[in-house]
Amino acid sequence: RKAETFAFVGHSTGCQNSMHFIKYGDEDLVEKVKAIALQAPVSDREDAMIRSNYEKNIGHAKYLMEVGQGEEMMPRDAFWAPITASRFLSLQDFGGDDDFFSSDFSDKELMLRLGHIGKVSEQTGLRVLVAFSGQDEYVPDFIDKNKLLERLCMAMKNQKSNSGEERIMPLMLDTGNHNLSNDEGNDKQSFVQHVEAMLNQGLN
Repeated sequence: RKAETFAFVGHSTGCQNSMHFIKYGDEDLVEKVKAIALQAPVSDREDAMIRSNYEKNIGHAKYLMEVGQGEEMMPRDAFWAPITASRFLSLQDFGGDDDFFSSDFSDKELMLRLGHIGKVSEQTGLRVLVAFSGQDEYVPDFIDKNKLLERLCMAMKNQKSNSGEERIMPLMLDTGNHNLSNDEGNDKQSFVQHVEAMLNQGLN
């Protein structure tokens, strides 16, 4: 309760949680967050869009919202876990509340969703590690992962490629899957080492 500094490590949906907190969290607490590691910041929507039932599910969720039943549960086959129509749209509708990392956004649209990270970084010294897995099974094959990683970091930096000290850092884990559970390469070790280095810089 008396901690003066904090660090976040967000995996998958935890990445969206981190983005939300820095944008909407209590200002005094946001100022105390000195480092964030984002591991697998991927788009729920783009993964869902390649599935045959996407349009049906989105239509049903929107209907429930229109009739004032956004807290009703979606059908069992719509999602891997129980989920309300409102939460479903946050994750899987275009521009939903959790739609931060989609590759089909323009650079301006990405900056509108992520640019607050760079602003806070300039004000507080916040450091951010953006770690993307080269073999992430939830990223469609047509997406250029290296290019997307570059665009996400640029959006967080408000398109500034050289803005003094580099605090927003990309990391491509070439052989890693979504949760780094596979045993190929040294991706887990590399991620931990980069997080450790960031913490040493950001919290000391």
